[in-house]
Amino acid sequence: MAKEIRKDEAVKFLKKSEEFYSSALENYQKRRLNACLFDSSQAIILANDAFCIFSIGKRASKDHREAIMLHVEASGSKENKKEVVAEALEKRGEFGYTEKETNERDANLLLIRARRFLDWTKSKFG
Repeated sequence: MAKEIRKDEAVKFLKKSEEFYSSALENYQKRRLNACLFDSSQAIILANDAFCIFSIGKRASKDHREAIMLHVEASGSKENKKEVVAEALEKRGEFGYTEKETNERDANLLLIRARRFLDWTKSKFG
C-alpha cells in the first residue's frame, strides 16, 4: 500500500537517486557491470519515488506494480516514463537477486536511461 509522504521530502529521494547514479557510473567505468546495472535501476526507482512524492505526495511500497501505477497517476494525462520504471524494476530483480550476469551493452543502456530519467524528473520539479 502506498505511503503518504510530505512533498518537501521529494528532494531527499532525488539526492539519493543522484548518489546511486554516481555509483552506477563509477561501477561501469571499473567494469563492475552487475553493480552498475543494479545501481542504475536503484537510481531510477528513487527518482520515481521523488517524482511521485513531489506530484501526489505518495510513494510506492515494495510492490513493483504499485510503483508503476503511482508513476502513471503522478503523470496525470501527461507524458510518463512507465516503461523505464518497469524495466528498472525488472532488471534489478533479474540481475541483482539471481545468478544471471549482465553484459556491457545492457549495463550501458540502463545507465543512460537512468541519467535521462533523472533529468526528466528534475525538469518536473521546476
